[in-house]
Amino acid sequence: MAKQDDDRLVGHAYDEIQEYDNPLPGWWVWIFVATIVFSAAYWGYYQLGPGPSVIAEYEAEARIANERAAALAAKAGVQTDETIAAAARDGGAMAKAKEAFVARCAVCHGPQGQGLIGPNLTDDYWLHGGRPTEIFKTINDGVVEKGMVPWKEMLPPQDIRALTAYIGTLRGSNPPNPKPPQGDRVAASGAGPAGR
Repeated sequence: MAKQDDDRLVGHAYDEIQEYDNPLPGWWVWIFVATIVFSAAYWGYYQLGPGPSVIAEYEAEARIANERAAALAAKAGVQTDETIAAAARDGGAMAKAKEAFVARCAVCHGPQGQGLIGPNLTDDYWLHGGRPTEIFKTINDGVVEKGMVPWKEMLPPQDIRALTAYIGTLRGSNPPNPKPPQGDRVAASGAGPAGR
């Protein structure tokens, strides 16, 4: 039985306005209950359960963004330590780079990078910078006054990038009869392979 209008009055008035005691609509109450249940489940999944943390999600998105940026930079011909490190993970590029090293670089640097006329590429000493981008620049632009030709006229940037990455794999390989160290000592970089 429906309440009489007088029974629904709250019993107080402000500025002679009387208020009814109306219940909330059922659909509204159920949406409110559903949001509470959802928030409890959400909190449990992400705070107590297997859901990724905000930091883990950020790190995953940052890693993907860095990989995309490296891929775009590689396509554009821009060389970074990351694009060179990515080339080091490409088995096909590394095989091709090894062939190029033996054909073009071994004459001066030795077949194992131990150094002949050119400097030793397997130690921690570097004449023109030991970061991957510095090595790329040395290969690309050459060191004409010391007899190293600029390879940018003969090799495309992706081959020079792979060659740079391959030279990074020679570091610390300790071949027999290495040439004595030349240049400044450069610590191995975490950003990618190192070279001369």
